[in-house]
Amino acid sequence: MTNIYEKQIWIDHITERPGTFREVQNTDGSITHIPDEGNILEEGSPFSANRMNYIENGIYNVSRQSNINKDNITSLMIEVAILKGNALNGIGHNMFIVNFVNLDSVELVHGVYDEVGKRLVI
Repeated sequence: MTNIYEKQIWIDHITERPGTFREVQNTDGSITHIPDEGNILEEGSPFSANRMNYIENGIYNVSRQSNINKDNITSLMIEVAILKGNALNGIGHNMFIVNFVNLDSVELVHGVYDEVGKRLVI
């Protein structure tokens, strides 16, 4: 995710008499309410599907990136724990780290697959 979310500023629509309407009798017997709020003291921001979808996309992208970051941090935590354990126990040679999401393309002959840690323990 390379784009930074651009914050939009929202401005309240302020009128002299908010929520006030004038009734007009229609020829078919129905009534139409026409806004009659007096002078507009401040023109508000337009509320539209375009603006709301912009917000929704921003929230979705941040949520998606947050999950990616969480997965990357978890993976790094596991690797650091393994490296720390090996260093503290004097096992600095013949060691390698490979993360496995699943074993679909691997034939496990020896060891056990740690599904939580996404790793093989040999």
